[in-house]
Amino acid sequence: MQPAARPVAPGVTSADPVLLLASGLNGPDDLYYYDSDGSVLVGEHGNGRLARVGPAGFTRLPQVVGEAEGITEIGGTTYVADQLHARVVALTDTGVRTVLQLQPDPNGLNLDGISSDLNGTGLVIPDSPHGTVLFVDTSGHVTSRVGGFRRPAGSAPDPSQGGYLIADENFSAVFEIVNGKVTRLAGGLAGVDDAVRTQSGHVLVTLPASGRLFDVSSGRNLASGLRNPQGLGFDGAQNVLVTESDSGRLDLVVTTFAVEVPAGTVQLAPGQGVCLRVLRAPGNAEDLKAFGTAGAVTLLDPGTGATGEVVPPRCFLPACAVTVEVRGASGSEFAQLSYRD
Repeated sequence: MQPAARPVAPGVTSADPVLLLASGLNGPDDLYYYDSDGSVLVGEHGNGRLARVGPAGFTRLPQVVGEAEGITEIGGTTYVADQLHARVVALTDTGVRTVLQLQPDPNGLNLDGISSDLNGTGLVIPDSPHGTVLFVDTSGHVTSRVGGFRRPAGSAPDPSQGGYLIADENFSAVFEIVNGKVTRLAGGLAGVDDAVRTQSGHVLVTLPASGRLFDVSSGRNLASGLRNPQGLGFDGAQNVLVTESDSGRLDLVVTTFAVEVPAGTVQLAPGQGVCLRVLRAPGNAEDLKAFGTAGAVTLLDPGTGATGEVVPPRCFLPACAVTVEVRGASGSEFAQLSYRD
């Protein structure tokens, strides 16, 4: 059973493949990637919902969060920045709980892209209208603050430097906070919204007005033609996740590798193998191994090539699913196969 090509993001230009992970989102903004299963939680600014995008599509969580912006997780609890109400909330089983209430801005331009701290035990919260970055514990107590910004719009931990990248929209610059000291890394980045650092040390930013995912370190576009790019992050194999707010999409810029499996629910004979295809970025040749859930057996690892094969177990239901994880030096990628006997 042969794999199907994954849909590409129309209108986006890049030297790397750019896949369309989800469409039909309502003003998608910031995002959070779950290493456990390869799903992505996306805040929908337009309706205050949170969409969980996985290998089989997306579903919306029941909670409503005003205008959902930054998202992070600490100790199994998901925290979301509610821009409408100038607060950070924690998701509960039935709704939300306010963790920190900030002073609202009369123009509604409240807090934006929050993150966890380096230890994964506290929150880093850009109090955007007041030009301050707050360090907050999970009980909502402000433990420290760093000022001097104009509109800090995004925070991201930077373990390689022991600090935090801060995208400042009104300064058109990216800063780094290390041990309370602020250093300007780059300027001339009009309207910069988010910033992250790759494992190779490159700083990437979203530039919403010009529709670009820009590599500050190399001075080149990683992707262009994006419609109001907002959320920015990495998946399990260090591919780049980016939302397009104006087109309602979540995209994946494949800078390492991605996995393709057959589309839809396929019918298999007992013991029939299913082929995997590896979509690689230019120059990627890392050695890859395949793993399956629910008793699937790997017949062929992709290795440094483009194909692999797994055999799903017997299916005694109208449809069954197997999650395939492919691991390499860059990390893990997930794909889900739906089948019946």
